[in-house]
Amino acid sequence: MGNPNENKKQKKARIQGYVTFKEGKSFGDWIVKKKIDEGGFGKVYLMYNIKDPSQLAALKAEPNEVSGGSAIKLEIKVIRELNAKGDTPHIPQVWHAAKHHKYCYMIMTLLGENFKTLRKKNETGDKNVWAVLSVSAWIRLGIQSLYGLKILHDNGYLHRDIKPSNFALGLVTDPNRATMVHLLDFGLARSFAFKNSNGKWIRRLARCSVGFRGTSRYCSPNVHDKLESGRRDDIWSLFYVLIELHCGLPWQKENDKVAIERVKCNSKDEVVMQNMPRELRFIIPELRRLDCYQRPDYLGIYQAMKAVMVRKGIQPYDLYDWEQKPNAPRALRPSKAPEWYAPEAYFASDPLGIICAPSILSTTSTSRSTIPTSTSKMGGSDEKTTTINDADVFKMTRTRETQTRDEDEKKEDKKEEKEDPL
Repeated sequence: MGNPNENKKQKKARIQGYVTFKEGKSFGDWIVKKKIDEGGFGKVYLMYNIKDPSQLAALKAEPNEVSGGSAIKLEIKVIRELNAKGDTPHIPQVWHAAKHHKYCYMIMTLLGENFKTLRKKNETGDKNVWAVLSVSAWIRLGIQSLYGLKILHDNGYLHRDIKPSNFALGLVTDPNRATMVHLLDFGLARSFAFKNSNGKWIRRLARCSVGFRGTSRYCSPNVHDKLESGRRDDIWSLFYVLIELHCGLPWQKENDKVAIERVKCNSKDEVVMQNMPRELRFIIPELRRLDCYQRPDYLGIYQAMKAVMVRKGIQPYDLYDWEQKPNAPRALRPSKAPEWYAPEAYFASDPLGIICAPSILSTTSTSRSTIPTSTSKMGGSDEKTTTINDADVFKMTRTRETQTRDEDEKKEDKKEEKEDPL
C-alpha cells in the first residue's frame, strides 16, 4: 500500500509502476520486447518466446490495487471456457497467466488493428468530416462480430462493453486470423445462464436495478435505464458500432455522458437507423421488443446483412478499404473458407434453449402480462409479441428460494481465489 497522504497523481504513478516492465523481463518462456499500448492503469507489451523468437504474443497486465481489483482474472476464465474444446474462431487464446502480489497478467494471442484505428485510416485531415468505412468493409466486419458474439452468448456470457476498440483483426502475416474479427476485453462480462445438475441451461433471474456497466456511447438505452442486460443489448451495441463505422451516430459529437444519454434516449429508432441500408432498419426496433431473457433472432439479423452484400455485389474475400491504399500490405487469406462465409446453420442453432424467463413464471397469476414462448421472427413476421418490463419480471419471479440463490451468487462473485496461478 502507498502513502496515505499521496495525491491522485502520485497514486496513479505508483500503481502504474507495478505494471511497467523493462525490455528483456521474462514471464515463463516469454520475454518483453516493447510496450505497445496502455489505458487506464493497465499496459500491453509485445512478447516473444524464448524457445522460438519468431513466435509473438501480447502480455496484458493490470495492477491489483485498482477500484474493484484487476479484471484479468475474469477475462482469463471466460477466454478459457470459450476455448475449452479447442481453438475457437473469433476468440483469442491465453498462453500463460499468473497473479503476483501487486499485479495480474496474461499472455495471449497477438492481434492487429481494431475497428477504431481501421476507421481512422480513412480520415482526410478535415475535422469536420467524420471518417467512415465502406459498406463492403463494415458489413463483413459486422457479420463476423455477430458470429463472435453468438459464441460468447452460447456459452452463457454477456460481454456488456461492446465498442470499436474491443473488436480487432489478426496480424496481416497470419493467414488463419489476418481477416478474422476477434472479440476482446471480457473484463465486464457476466454470466447470464448456467447449467444445472442435469446439464440444462438455466437463465439467471433479472435483478430489479442494475449499476451502469459499459461505455456510454455504445450501450443500449436499457443500460441507461438500469435494466438487466440480455443478449439483445450486446447486439444493440454492435449496431451502434456499425452505424458509427457507416455514417456516425446522432450523438457522435457529444462527449459528456449525460448529453450522450439524453440524445440517445430521445432519438427514435427510425432516426438512428435512417442512413443505414434499408435491409437493416428493422433490427433495432425488433431488439427493443425483446426482454432481457429472450433470444435474439441471430439468423434473421445475419440474413438481413447478407442481403446487403448480395444487393451490392460484395464477396467475403474482397479487399478491405485499408488494403486498397497505395503501398498498403494485403492481409493473407486462409487456405480454407472460414465458418462465417456460410454460417446459416450456426446462426440458426440454439444450444441454450433459453427464449423466455425461467419456468417459475408459469406459476404466477394468469392475469399478469406474459412472456412469449418463442422468439419473434425478425424481418417481416406478423406475429405479435407482448413485451414486459425487466423489473416486472424480477418481481414476478422473486421467491424465497431464488432470493437465497441470488445471495449465494453475490457471495460467489465477491469471493477471491487464494491460488496464485490463473
